[in-house]
Amino acid sequence: MSRTALVERFDVSSSLITRIVRGLIDDGVIYETGTQLPSAGRPAVQLEVTKHYGTLIAVNCTADGIHARSFDLHDNILREIRTDAPEGGMTPQHIVDSIGELAHLTPRLLGIGVGIAGIVDADTGAVSAAPNLGWTAPVALYDMLHERTGVAVTIDNDVNLMMAAERPTLDASLRSDALYLYLGKRGIGAGFIAAGRLVRGRHGAAGELGLFSLSRIDAPAAEARTFEERFASTALAARLRDAGHDVSGPVVPTLLALAEDGDEAAQSIRAELLAGFATSISLATAMLDPSVVILGGEARDFADAECEEIRSVLTRRLPFVPVLQPATLNPDAVLDAARARCWNTVLAGGI
Repeated sequence: MSRTALVERFDVSSSLITRIVRGLIDDGVIYETGTQLPSAGRPAVQLEVTKHYGTLIAVNCTADGIHARSFDLHDNILREIRTDAPEGGMTPQHIVDSIGELAHLTPRLLGIGVGIAGIVDADTGAVSAAPNLGWTAPVALYDMLHERTGVAVTIDNDVNLMMAAERPTLDASLRSDALYLYLGKRGIGAGFIAAGRLVRGRHGAAGELGLFSLSRIDAPAAEARTFEERFASTALAARLRDAGHDVSGPVVPTLLALAEDGDEAAQSIRAELLAGFATSISLATAMLDPSVVILGGEARDFADAECEEIRSVLTRRLPFVPVLQPATLNPDAVLDAARARCWNTVLAGGI
């Protein structure tokens, strides 16, 4: 990218860009490639980030384990680790120790980006709740990681990062207002973009649609059920097993295939699942009016028939119906977005 392109992209003065670029070149962060692109006026010299100036780490923490990668500044993978959750569950200390070990093996580490299945305060990096990880009390994860590694740390909810990774793939007309709805193994969550900005909420809990109650307000606590308790894939699998079916692979494709073959129990579960999704999308649309709803996780396996059933409910309930579409197949979405967020944090804080 040239200086002229930077001026256009960030809509700032050329003198400001010149000063910043000069400082970055002096510090060795970027360099001039010498490649000049044709232009009407003065030829534009291209700039490139110095690949080996530093490294970044991106991490995805789930109830099942940790997936982490270290990268150079050209996004090349240097090292990768996968660890299963220890017996007893995914503890904060296990996360810190695992990331700390990778950080120790990563030279010139500049920053760490973490995606986690929990409610994250973006300002403090504290995880206030992570029921899928078994955390019932707040965890000062940012402080723990920063104390262990001494580098810049950024932490966010994993579905927020999925939304960030998905946004550039959307049609330009859909990017300003979008909802990413994720059906996971143990939870259901959402990421919102409204007026071009990620919606976090006062406590970082915006998008926790899985906590929506499906029970009457006066239902006994033992009988109360939330959206994710009823329809996360482990709950769906348990209901299919109770009906006598073997579930060894992805749950939603198995459910839809059984329903299509005429299995009454599967048809009933399918109908409930689609009704639940239609209700959650209706609520979110009534509040935020997204242009598009992206179906992620195992909801990505909804076929045209399932999407049409959901759409028909939305049409009856809402004045404006968002586009429904499956998420891009990208198993590394959280890592990609965590890496990008980490690099932005490093740049914003100064190198």
